[in-house]
Amino acid sequence: MSSLLEWPQVARDVVAEREASIPADLRLSPEFVARYPAGSDVLDAAAASGLMSEKELQLTDPSNDATAILSAIKTKNATAVEVLTAFMKRAAIAHQLLCCLTQVFFEEGLARAKELDEYYEKTGDLIGPLHGLPISVKDHLGLKGKRATGGFSGDLDRLISTEHAPVNQILWDAGCVFYCKTTLPQAIMHLETHSFWGQTLNPHNTGLTSGGSSGGCGALVAFGGSPLSIGTDIGGSLRSPASCCGIYTLKPTTKRLPSNSLRGCSSVPGNEAIIATCGPLARSSRDIVLFFQVILKVQPWLQNMSLVPLPWKPEGVRWSGSGGKIRLGVMWDDGNVLPQPPVRRALNAMVAALRKTGNFDIMDYNPKYHQELTVMAQSLYFTDGGASVRARAAATGEPLCDLTEWVITLPGVKDRSSHQLWELLLERDALRAKYYLHWNTQNIDVLLCPAQYGAAQPLQTTKYWGYTSVFNCVDFPAAVFPTGLKANASLDPKDSDSREPWSEADAYSAAIYDPLLSNNAPLSLQLVSKRHADEVVMQALQEIETVLPLRD
Repeated sequence: MSSLLEWPQVARDVVAEREASIPADLRLSPEFVARYPAGSDVLDAAAASGLMSEKELQLTDPSNDATAILSAIKTKNATAVEVLTAFMKRAAIAHQLLCCLTQVFFEEGLARAKELDEYYEKTGDLIGPLHGLPISVKDHLGLKGKRATGGFSGDLDRLISTEHAPVNQILWDAGCVFYCKTTLPQAIMHLETHSFWGQTLNPHNTGLTSGGSSGGCGALVAFGGSPLSIGTDIGGSLRSPASCCGIYTLKPTTKRLPSNSLRGCSSVPGNEAIIATCGPLARSSRDIVLFFQVILKVQPWLQNMSLVPLPWKPEGVRWSGSGGKIRLGVMWDDGNVLPQPPVRRALNAMVAALRKTGNFDIMDYNPKYHQELTVMAQSLYFTDGGASVRARAAATGEPLCDLTEWVITLPGVKDRSSHQLWELLLERDALRAKYYLHWNTQNIDVLLCPAQYGAAQPLQTTKYWGYTSVFNCVDFPAAVFPTGLKANASLDPKDSDSREPWSEADAYSAAIYDPLLSNNAPLSLQLVSKRHADEVVMQALQEIETVLPLRD
């Protein structure tokens, strides 16, 4: 163990370095921060701080998406420098209230933005479709010259990117501006965001989690500190923060996008029993489509033989319902954990609104095999029994976080021999085949279901992944979108009827639900289709959006 990287001094040093990187003129006073005690909605803090002009507030307002920002730059209603300056300010404010950044390199971003403005002024041409767009990235993703971590302090002196990761290089070539990296949890394997970097909070209610593992991305986008952020998902790590923070994402089918993380960052490097994928956290569905169009237009499969040569297909989908309607399956629960009251209310309201349109054939979906797939996913994440995770922590003497210890001691987590792993993979493939057949018998185009068992949860309590990890296990694309509704203590009381719990996780979910603690958390839902039907998900989502936002 390096004498320079010993716990807890290593954490103290790097956190102090991060805090010092916030420009002095953007630091909030202790008195201002004290206005927002635990449990506060901090979304008004950017305006209240007095650090931002009216134009900067408008540019960064969460209602102003990346597509609109790019249009403003193209029409010269804003320069790339003005846009980045605005997002730098809002990101700095966000971090001081939410602990959502790991690395801050605003000056490098400003230099890039200035070059883009000069090029546009001189030539009249944009560098590319993302000219001047600020983009933040999750800490373990590769940016040239920047360190990366998998949420362990021991990674700080060993994971330095010598070049942009493939996806980030495509974004850079398209004209984007990188200016910060965002927080992630220890081992990148929590549906919350807690590590030596600190605890990332939810901007709607700072007593709740921002989700994980891309929770820094989610908090930053929701607060307005980034118009687009790049995260990853192996068990819900894009969809959890999108759900908790009330924004948009799409977890794509694997092998459609190039890899984005630095080698050695993952919790079990080399384990491909379930494959992670990167994707965007965004302010609108059209921004998600823009992201995939930009990436896939350059045909990344020509440079990476592992990718599926599948361009983004913009043509309209032929829906299978009567008269060309969308056949929408509704999964009210997964048969293992009953969603908490706010989620049930949101799903009921969503279905009622869609029925009124007359544009959907709606039917109940049977969650067959979901329990088995949830257990299978748990078994596949740590096929070394958690040994890699423990070794990474031990490198500096860093203690394991409670949620790390929980996830690597689930019943299915075992140190498996090669032959045992092969047998488990055969079981996985057989289960996938059965699920695919079951999906086809349900005769639906897309599936609407909860994104999580609840809205954003109290800090360090999120312990069920089944609503998201199932779709990693079968490799189905899944989007999350905000309904417009929020958890409301008066509308979402704790269930009064006693019932027999379906599982240990179900009993836990019911026991920890507190309507007062969940108050004001966004209510989001998930939309799924079968493998490689990513465009189907997005086109169905755009039809669903015609009734959004829902109102209480």
